Amino acid sequence: MKHVTKATRPLTEAEQMTADILTYLDTHGFSAWAQPNRGEYDPKTNKWRPHPNSRRGVADILGFRLSDAKFLAVEVKAGTDRPRPEQTQFLNELQAAGGLAFIAYSFAGFVQSFQRRGLHTLTTVAAPVPPGPLTTYDEPAPYTTRSS
Repeated sequence: MKHVTKATRPLTEAEQMTADILTYLDTHGFSAWAQPNRGEYDPKTNKWRPHPNSRRGVADILGFRLSDAKFLAVEVKAGTDRPRPEQTQFLNELQAAGGLAFIAYSFAGFVQSFQRRGLHTLTTVAAPVPPGPLTTYDEPAPYTTRSS
């Protein structure tokens, strides 16, 4: 049975596949999210435009493995949709840097690729680090007051 969105419309094939992959990743030791990458609609021009702070080609799903912070990206393609060159470039760059890159044409195909790489076995999540000083913390600059 298909999930229903807030607007009570059935999910598209790509939306359903994204939801299924996110659930699967969650149950297999990953923290992942759907990356909003559709851009912005400009009502003045009645056109979509790229979001000014986004990079072209970023995958639909991003995340990391909880046990070792290994980065993951999944490009979701439904129907006759095929990856654009900038999407392939993003995935190739991620893979070259040691990340996990996928193109999912179906949920079953994604699971098969995930299992073929041996990623379906849950790994132990490292114990949380006790609270302490942040590594990015800088002491505040001393402030002086001006005397009138």
